[in-house]
Amino acid sequence: MPLSAGYPGGMPQTIYLVRHGETVWNREGRVQGHLDSPLTTRGLAQARRAGDTLRELIDDPREYTLLHSPLGRARQTAAIVAEILGWGTGACRQDPGLREMSWGEWEGLTTEEIARDEPARWAERTRAKWTFAPPAGESYAMLARRARLWLDSVATEAHLVAVAHSGFGRILRGIYVGLTPEQTLALDGPHDAVFRLARGSVARFDTESETSRAVESPG
Repeated sequence: MPLSAGYPGGMPQTIYLVRHGETVWNREGRVQGHLDSPLTTRGLAQARRAGDTLRELIDDPREYTLLHSPLGRARQTAAIVAEILGWGTGACRQDPGLREMSWGEWEGLTTEEIARDEPARWAERTRAKWTFAPPAGESYAMLARRARLWLDSVATEAHLVAVAHSGFGRILRGIYVGLTPEQTLALDGPHDAVFRLARGSVARFDTESETSRAVESPG
């Protein structure tokens, strides 16, 4: 079953979705969830390229509100984007609804360490990836409910830039175009792309090049 009938509802809305730049733990292959690590040199460059891409895509930045996850890596990325768009860090607004999925007791570990130390639970996650929740953490199904609530909460905002995370971003895009859980989990969550959510479809703009394409649509 699709995750939703698609967004937006009655009013035209444009959301530009950005993932934070690469972090130290991303490079090490560690699960971050609600924990944090700083952006790498590459991650800082990715944040700047996202800002440059948004500057090309947005005709009038003054029409947009910039929201970001409260986690440090998203806040750091948002500050760079805001500066490039000429807003200044004061224009950034923290939104707890954009927080990444919690991995609970597994945060800070690599997937190899989790599979080695908790093979039964890891096997269960492999079998039921959508509904399985790590110890004291969230499942993708729980994250999907939270992402729907976030979309509802910004329904009256006509123009948004949202700086979030890989898991949250994939779920949000899946909900927006009405993908199934399986289709949603197959999406990628790149550091080097900006996604535009508008009129029920999602367009991808790769920040490493000048190419762009519409990549997601209702199944």
